[in-house]
Amino acid sequence: MYSYGVLLLELISRKKVLDDPSFVEGTDLVGWVTSMWEQTKGIDGIVDSGLAKELLASNLKEQVEQVLLMALRCTHKHPSERPTMREVVKDLIVRCKMALNED
Repeated sequence: MYSYGVLLLELISRKKVLDDPSFVEGTDLVGWVTSMWEQTKGIDGIVDSGLAKELLASNLKEQVEQVLLMALRCTHKHPSERPTMREVVKDLIVRCKMALNED
């Protein structure tokens, strides 16, 4: 599950796991996103600037935030706190159905 969460974080931020100059020494992508989320409770500083422009022009910001929260759950420090893949799939299906009903 951890790797799945990292993949989601890479897609949202468009940053590499370790090789980004914005990370403080000794910090990786998970630590950086976690820190940013704890400080702001928002995705604006986390989401890639190109993606952020697309979000402003659509109603997807809340959905991206939910994916980010899922990624943070998947990368939780304690493995017992991470969801199972079954739980992730179930959550994604429910959210997709909700999004379709909103349109």
